[in-house]
Amino acid sequence: MEPPGPEEPSVAAGPQEPGPSEPEDPGPPVAAPAAGGAGEEAASGRDGAAGEAPAAPGGAEGRSGEAAGEAAEERDVGEEGEAERRERAELLEQHRGLAGERERLRQASARLQLRLGELLRLRQGERRPRAELGADGPQLYGQRLRLLRELREQRERAAAACREQVEARRRSGEERQARAQAEWAAFQARKKAVAVFSLGRRLGGREAAVKAADRAQAREWDKEQQVREARVENIKLKHEIQNLETILKAQGELAVGQHFMDFEHMKKENQKHNEKIDNLSDEILKLKKKVSNTVCVLSQFRKKLQFVEAENQGRRAELMDIKTALSQKRDILTKTKQARDRLRRNNLKLQQKRGLLGNEILLRDFEETVDAVELLSQRLETLKRHHASLILTCRGIQKKIKEANSLFLAEDS
Repeated sequence: MEPPGPEEPSVAAGPQEPGPSEPEDPGPPVAAPAAGGAGEEAASGRDGAAGEAPAAPGGAEGRSGEAAGEAAEERDVGEEGEAERRERAELLEQHRGLAGERERLRQASARLQLRLGELLRLRQGERRPRAELGADGPQLYGQRLRLLRELREQRERAAAACREQVEARRRSGEERQARAQAEWAAFQARKKAVAVFSLGRRLGGREAAVKAADRAQAREWDKEQQVREARVENIKLKHEIQNLETILKAQGELAVGQHFMDFEHMKKENQKHNEKIDNLSDEILKLKKKVSNTVCVLSQFRKKLQFVEAENQGRRAELMDIKTALSQKRDILTKTKQARDRLRRNNLKLQQKRGLLGNEILLRDFEETVDAVELLSQRLETLKRHHASLILTCRGIQKKIKEANSLFLAEDS
C-alpha cells in the first residue's frame, strides 16, 4: 500500500498558496490518519470480540505491548501536533500583521493616487504660482523622492523576506511530508500486523486475514484522500473568502475616500470660481474705464488724422512739381552725357593719330630701349667671337690628345 501524499500544512506552506500561512489550524498532519486507523482497528477489534470471546494469554500480552507502542506513537504525534499548532499560530499572527500593513499601504497608495489625480486635473491657470512655493518646492520634491525610494526599498526587502519565508516553509513542508510518509508507512505496517494477528484465527488463515486487512486499509486510504481533498478545498475557500473580504473592505473605504475627495475638490473649485467671478467683475469695470479713455483718444487721433491728411495733400502737390523739374533735369543730364561721350571718342581718335609726338615719357623710354638693344647686340657679337675661339682651342686640344694616345699605343705595341 502506498504512503499518503503531502499533509495539509505542507499544502498550505507551499508556493501555490497566496499567503504565508493558512487562516486557521486544520490539525496535525497525522492525527486524522491515526484517528481513522484507530476507528478501523476498533471496528475490527469489536468484530473479533463478537466472533471469538476467549483469547490466548500470549495474544493478550502481544495486544498489550502493541497498545503501549500505539500510545507512545500517539503521544509523539500529539507533541508534534502541539508544536505545529504553535508554529501555525505564530504564522497566522504574522500573516495578520502583514495583511494589516498591506491594507494600510494600499489605502495610503489610493489616497496618494487621488491626490495626484486632483493635482493633474488642475488647469495651468489654476495652479499655484511658482513664487508661492519659494524655496520649499525643490526641498519638498526631494523629500517625496526619498520617501518613494525608501518605500520601494521596503517593498523589495519585504518581498525578499516573503520569498525566503516561502522557501523555508516549502523545505519544512517537504521534510514534514517525508517524515509523515515514513511514520504513516510504519503505522500502516504495524496496524496491518495487528489486524492480521487479530483476524487470523477468526478467518481461518493468514492469507484471508491479509486480504481483509488490505481491503480495510484500501477503504481507509480512500476516505483519507477524500478528507484531505476536502481540507485542501476548505483552506482554499477560506483564503478566497478572506481575500474577497479584504478587497470589499478596501473598495468601500476607497469609495468613501473618493466621495470625500470629490466633495472637497468641488468645494475648492466652487471657491476658485467665485474668486474668478469677483476678479472678472473688477476687470470688467477696469475695461469699461479703458474703453471710455480709448474713445476720447480715438476722437483726438481722428482730428489729428484729418489735419495730417490736409498737410499730405499740399505736400503731394509740391512733390508733383519736384517730379516735373526732376524729369526736365534728367533730360538735360542725358544730353550732357551724350556730348561727353562724343568728346571722349574724338579725343581717343586724336591721341591715336598723334603717335609719340608731344609725349616726352614715351620718347625717352623709346630712346632708352634702342640704346639697350644696341648694347646687347654688341655683347652678343663679343660672346660669339669668344665662343668660336673656345671651339678652336678645344679642337686643338682634342687633336693633341688623339696624337698622344696614338703614340702611347705605338710604344706599347
